[in-house]
Amino acid sequence: MKDIVGFDQSKWRTGFTNYRFAIPDFAGREGRAIYNDVDQIYFTDPAELFDLPMDDHGYLAISAKDTSVMVMDCARMAQWWNLEQARHADKKALTNTPAEQPGLWGELDGHWNARDEEYEHGRTHVLHYTALHQQPWQPTPRVYSYHPNALGDLWHRLEQEADTLNYGPFSRHSPSPWFEQSLHTLGTLGDANEALSSSPRAALLASECNTSSLLWCRPARQITASSPLSIEASQTWHPERDAPDDSIFDGVAVTGVFEHLPAEDVHWFGEEVAQRARRLLYIGLQLPDPRRVDDLPFYRTHWWREQLRRISRAHPDLVWHLDIQREGISELECSQSGLTGARGGNGREPRVWQLLGKHQGDNAQLQLLAQRLGWPSEEKRLSFKQVTRKPSLFDKPSLANVDQARSDRLQPPWPDLILSTGWRSVNAARWIKQQSGGRTQLIVLGRPRSPLNWFDLVITTPQYGLPARDNIVHNILPLNTPDPAALEQAAAHWQGSFDGLPRPHIGVLIGGATTTQHFDDATARAMAEAACRLARARGGSLMITTSPRTTPCAADAFFASINVPCHRYAWHSDNGATNPYRAYLALCDEFIVSGDSVSMQAEAIRTGKPVHAFTLDMSTKSWHRLGQRLEAFMHGRTQATGNRGTHRQQDWKGRLYDRAFCLGLVSATRNVERLHNVLAMRNLVEDARNVSSETPNTTAPRCQRIAVSDEVSATVEKIRERAGEHYWQERR
Repeated sequence: MKDIVGFDQSKWRTGFTNYRFAIPDFAGREGRAIYNDVDQIYFTDPAELFDLPMDDHGYLAISAKDTSVMVMDCARMAQWWNLEQARHADKKALTNTPAEQPGLWGELDGHWNARDEEYEHGRTHVLHYTALHQQPWQPTPRVYSYHPNALGDLWHRLEQEADTLNYGPFSRHSPSPWFEQSLHTLGTLGDANEALSSSPRAALLASECNTSSLLWCRPARQITASSPLSIEASQTWHPERDAPDDSIFDGVAVTGVFEHLPAEDVHWFGEEVAQRARRLLYIGLQLPDPRRVDDLPFYRTHWWREQLRRISRAHPDLVWHLDIQREGISELECSQSGLTGARGGNGREPRVWQLLGKHQGDNAQLQLLAQRLGWPSEEKRLSFKQVTRKPSLFDKPSLANVDQARSDRLQPPWPDLILSTGWRSVNAARWIKQQSGGRTQLIVLGRPRSPLNWFDLVITTPQYGLPARDNIVHNILPLNTPDPAALEQAAAHWQGSFDGLPRPHIGVLIGGATTTQHFDDATARAMAEAACRLARARGGSLMITTSPRTTPCAADAFFASINVPCHRYAWHSDNGATNPYRAYLALCDEFIVSGDSVSMQAEAIRTGKPVHAFTLDMSTKSWHRLGQRLEAFMHGRTQATGNRGTHRQQDWKGRLYDRAFCLGLVSATRNVERLHNVLAMRNLVEDARNVSSETPNTTAPRCQRIAVSDEVSATVEKIRERAGEHYWQERR
C-alpha cells in the first residue's frame, strides 16, 4: 500500500496512516487480513497470527486503540473501516469509534507487538521499532539524527541473510510496479545527462584498471569511441528490454540511468549490471540537492555507496567508482573503492600500523583486528605527554602530544591503514595521514572525542553514546576475545590446581575505580558477599582474580569477606606469580565481573557461559553528573515516555546535541550503565546484586540467553570492505 490516489494525506503522520482502514474493501469485505506497520519484523510465521481464534471479535490488537498490528474480520469491520472512511476521516475517529463498540475488539498477546525493550528472546513474535530516531534502516535522515538501536542487529542480520541469498521482493523477471514508468522516463531523456555521460572519468578509470573493453549504458544515444577503448554498446542496456547475451566486459559504465529507477529496483538492476563486468563498475548520477527534495535515503550519497558495497560483497574483485552531480551545485561528489591493495589493481596488500598505548585491553583489540585482517602489520608504541583535553575541532595534525623519545619512530613507508584507540592518538594518526598525502585511512576504536568525519571508520560500543553514521560501526561488545590456543594452554597448566575445589567453579573478575565509577572497600565487601551467596547457592567455589586497577585496600577488603572455598590471585601482592586469569576463562562454569571492566565482561560473555555483572555506583564528581544530565536533557531522557510505553521521540535539542557531538565540541561521559542495559536486554548478563541463597542450584542461566554474533569477524569484514575507499569533491 503505497502512493494510492484519492487519499487526503494532509493530516497523516506517516505515508501509510489511513491505508489500514481501507483493508476490508481492498480484501473484498470477506475473509481475514493481517495489518502491520512498516517498522516491524517477524520472528514467527505470520500464519500463526492469521489462524488465532477471534471468538466473534471484529479485530485483534494489543489494545483497542493500538492498530499497529491487527488481525481483522473484513466482513465485520467494513461497517467502520472502508475505503470512503479511510480516504477522508480522521485517524482518531477511525480508531476510537470501533474501540467503543462492545465486544468488537479482542486482546492480542503482547508478543505479537513487542515494542523496543519489550523484546524477549525466544518469545517475541513481532518486534516493533517505535523510537523513530533509532530505526535501523534510517528512513528519514533529514528529520532525525539517528542513534543505534540495542536491537538493531536483529534487523541487520535479517537483511544480511537476504543479501547473501540475493533476495529481494523484485527482480528482473518481476520488477516493481513503478519500473515500467521509469523506462518511459528514460526513453524521453536523450542528452539530459550530457555532463556525466561525456565525462572522461570512465575511460580514465578503465585505463587504470587495464580495461580493454567497456560497456557503456546510458539513455538511448549513439556514441563513438574517441579513445583507444572498444565501446561494445552504443545504447542503453537494461535487463527488462534487452535479452541477455552472456557478454562479459572488463568494465561497465552506467550514466543517467540509476537515478531514474525506483529505489525498489536499484539492487537487482545493479546486480544484473555487475554480472557483466570483470574489473570496473562506474556509476554516474545526477541528483537534486537533498535539502530541496523529500527526505528520502535515495537522494543521500551514503545510500548509493552502500548499494555499491553490497555489490562488492558479491563481486569482491570488482572496483567501483561513483560520481554524483547535484543540481545547482558545481562540485562533483566522488567515491571510489580501492584501485590498489585490497581490491586488485597492482595486487599489493594494504600495509597496517597499530598505534599502541598504555591500556592492555585496548592494545589487545588492535592486535586481534590486525591478526584477523591478515595484512602486513607493524606495532607502533606511542607514549603521550600529559596534556589537558580540549575541544579538538581546530586541532592540526601533529605529534605535539607524543613523547617521541619514548615512542617508536614514525617514518616512511607510510601505512595504508592505521588502527588506533582513544583521543590521545588522534592527531598523531592525522599527521601520518598528512605525510602520506592523504592516502592513509584512519580506523579508530572507542570514542575519539574529535570530529567524526576525520575518520574512515569508528568502531564503538554503547557506553560511549555515539550516534549512528555511515562511518560508525556499533557493536554490542568491545572486540576483546580470548585466544583459544592460549586458553587451552592455560587450562592444561592450571587444571590440577583446581581439582580439590567443589564444582561448579565460579570465576570472580575484579576491576576497580574509574573516572565515572568508584570501587571502595565497602563496594569490595558487597561484591564479595554477592559472590559467596552465589557459591553457596550453587554448592561450588570461587576462583578470584584482581587486576591492576584494584587497589590493595579494596583487594584486602574483598578477600577478608570471603567465607567459601576459593582460589585467589591478587595482582599487587602476587605479582611474581603467574596470573591464572586465562585458566579461569577456560575452566570456570560461571562468572561474576565487576561492572567497571567492559573488556573482562566481553571476554567472559564470549566464553558462552553465564555471566553476572556487579554494577558499581557512579562517581560523585560534579562534572561527570553534569555531563550526563546535559546529555539526558538534550535527548529528552528526563521526560516520561510517550503513550503505550513507546519512546519519547527526538526533537531539535537532540539533533543540536548530536551536531555538536559530531564536530567534537561535546563528548558524552563514558556511561557503563548504558552498556549494562543493553547486555541485560539481550540476556547476556544478569545482575549479581540480585543473587540470593534461594538461587537454583544450576549452572544454566535463569533466563534465555542469545549468543553474541561474531562481531569480530563482522568488524574485520567492514574494514576490508572500506579499505581503499576514498571520497572527495571536484569542481566542474
